[in-house]
Order: sequence, then C-alpha cells, then structure tokens
Amino acid sequence: CFRLNCKRHVVEEGYSPSSSASTLDNGCYHRISHQSSSTSTKMIFGLFLPSCYKNEGSSNTPAMFFLSGLTCDDTNFAMKAGSRAFDAAEKHGMAIVMPDTSPRHDDSVPNVDSYDFGIGAGFYVNATSEPYSEHYKMYDYVTKELPSLLENDLNIGKDGLKSISGHSMGGHGALTIALREGKDSWKSVSAFAPIANPVDCPWGKKAFEGYLGSVDAGKVHDATLLVASLQAPMYDEILIDQGTADNFLEEQLKPEALAAAAKKSGQNITINMRNGFDHSYYFIARFIENHVNFHAKHLA
Repeated sequence: CFRLNCKRHVVEEGYSPSSSASTLDNGCYHRISHQSSSTSTKMIFGLFLPSCYKNEGSSNTPAMFFLSGLTCDDTNFAMKAGSRAFDAAEKHGMAIVMPDTSPRHDDSVPNVDSYDFGIGAGFYVNATSEPYSEHYKMYDYVTKELPSLLENDLNIGKDGLKSISGHSMGGHGALTIALREGKDSWKSVSAFAPIANPVDCPWGKKAFEGYLGSVDAGKVHDATLLVASLQAPMYDEILIDQGTADNFLEEQLKPEALAAAAKKSGQNITINMRNGFDHSYYFIARFIENHVNFHAKHLA
C-alpha cells in the first residue's frame, strides 16, 4: 500500500490488512521515505511495528536497529531474515528499524564501479573527503537524524530505549556506534560476522582512505581499538555470532583481534563461533531470534 503519513515522511510500501488507513498499521512491515538533512537525498528505511504499537504522545515503543552490510539496501534483512526477526519482535512488543547502507535515490550521489565502496557501502561514517563529503553522512543519519524522526514523529525509541545490531559492514557500524555513543543512546549491541578490526583489513582500509582520507582517520571507527581503549566495561555483554565457514573470516573480519582487545579492557564479549555457517543471510536467519531476545532483555 502507498500512503502519505500526516507528518514528514511517506509510506512507500508495506504489507497491511487494510490499505485505507492514513497512518502506519500495527503488526506490519513498512518502507518509509523522507528527505534527509544528513545525506541531502531521499532516504528509505524499513520499519516493523508490533501489533501493540501506538503513536500517541505518552507512548514509547522500544526499537532494535539493524544495519546491513556491503551491497545491501533497506530491504535485504526484511526479505531474508524478517519472518523470524519480526515474529520474535512481535512477542516482545519491539519495533525493528532497518536503515539503508548509503545515500542513493539521487543522480548527484557519487559512486564507483565497486561492490565495497560507494552506493551500498557507506561504512557508517561521515565522509570528509571529496566528492563523498556532501552525501555520505551515514553516521549522523543513523545516530541522530533517523532516531529523531522515529522519536518525534512515531513515538519509537524515546529516552534511549533502543538497541543496535548489524551484519558484516553493518556489524562494524553497530559495534562502533554503540561504543562511541554509549549506553545512554543504545541500551545493548550485538553483531553478526562484523568487520571487527577495519584498520587492518582491505574493506576497512579502502573505506577509510576513500571517505576519510586515511586509514589513521578511521581509528575512531574501529571496534577493536575502541574496546581496547575502554577504561571500564561499557556494556554488561556484547553478543556476536560468527560462522566458521565464512570465506571472509581471516582476511576481513578478524574477531580474534576484538576478543584480544576485550580481554585487555575487561569488556565482556560473547563470540559464538557457529560451525559450518558462512557469511550469508541464512546464517542471520538461523540465529536472529537469539539477538532479538538479547536486546529485548535490555530494553525491558
């Protein structure tokens, strides 16, 4: 269904038992577009609303953000893992927010012919290098603009009642955002196969050099370095699932570096090595209920 909401965004599509309503339907998945001040483009995000959702001034629905990986957009998680994730979120009365991975929807957005840089690969940083600095502001979009829209327009995730998770590049984003912003902003954090030490892997080096001008500038967006710098544990637990058959495990993901940093700082990180699982969304679908339940416990 295609409906215009009464405030600042448009419902692009969503499964609904009724297409006549002028507001968002409960118990449904929607795609919502809005003009972004961060990226200076139209942005679309996915949103699952539990059946108990109410958009009233005194209401506050907890939310889990899920950040997707390289080549993805706002739809991949919903299409490939949404059925299990939404069912688990429904049981806990949680919303799930699925942002895009980069700016797009505008001819002025610069891009390159590469799956790991440009459109679909924003790396959840604020670019400072030309020509990317105008539009590639995904850190601000995920940490400031989108939460503000959800809180003020939809009564979702107010007072820091939100958590964050993600896969691969999105796992990197979830970990670094949570570690930089802290528990006042994100009650809990988890990840699937995250790029855990991006200053020391090809994907991370390419992103930091291209968006920020140098690998050194990316150190403040490296989960391993952020965990190593903690003076005291920030979260009671960080949950990570990693497949042992992931073909990116050794060269790109480096969970062992994150584990060593956690041991140094005392931050509790549970890294479940899942035998035989690869880097695909089938892996996420298999274990996503564990992550939703993990976040629900911290959002209760």
